Amino acid sequence: MAEEASSDSTRWSVIVQLHNGMPNDGWSWFIRRYTGYVNAVLRNAGLRSEDATTAAEEFWSYLYSSRAVERADPHCRFRSFLSGIVRNYAKSWRREHKRNGSVDAADGTLEAVHDVRDEVDIELWAAQVLHLGLARLARSHANDERVLRLFYGLPAEVGGDSQPPLRATEIANRLGATPNTVYQMLFRARHRLRQCIEKEIATTVDNSPDLVDERRLLLGAVVRTRPGLLDVDDGRP
Repeated sequence: MAEEASSDSTRWSVIVQLHNGMPNDGWSWFIRRYTGYVNAVLRNAGLRSEDATTAAEEFWSYLYSSRAVERADPHCRFRSFLSGIVRNYAKSWRREHKRNGSVDAADGTLEAVHDVRDEVDIELWAAQVLHLGLARLARSHANDERVLRLFYGLPAEVGGDSQPPLRATEIANRLGATPNTVYQMLFRARHRLRQCIEKEIATTVDNSPDLVDERRLLLGAVVRTRPGLLDVDDGRP
């Protein structure tokens, strides 16, 4: 299943095929798109860094063997579906490994695995759609994506560390362009990125009223966590 061929499908239309047809292609696509998000949620769920890494490696086998995707409600938001599965997996993973002694029961950071709070959940998913939006932008306008990453110091993965942002003059030197050209590119790139993010959000929600609310929540989170990154001159969040 090529990334380009599936990028405009709804997530549910892909999910229902993960145990049918050509599951290897489907699962490879699913893992490739959501590994960063799963890792970020596990790190936010109270697991130590090394435990989160191990849990993340085991998650996809768990998800496939549990066949949880077959029991999912396609009328719910895809964000709620995936984040709920990962949070519950984090709890069960810690309980199991605490029993067999591979998790340090005396470690105060592991006294409880907390649910990801609603606002944190939204911010993590906003980081995910930003990541996918940037990937979509890179497929059509690679220089736009590169300029945005450099100017805003965007992380390479969901939940990753931000990079030191570069000034327009520094980016211009890298590109062999003028600072004014870089500013023009940034203006276009912000607008195009917003469109790419909106397309990604639309693939995760089938219901129109839910889509309006999801767009408001996630675009608002991107604007809040990455000031200046999106074009907001049209009055929307």
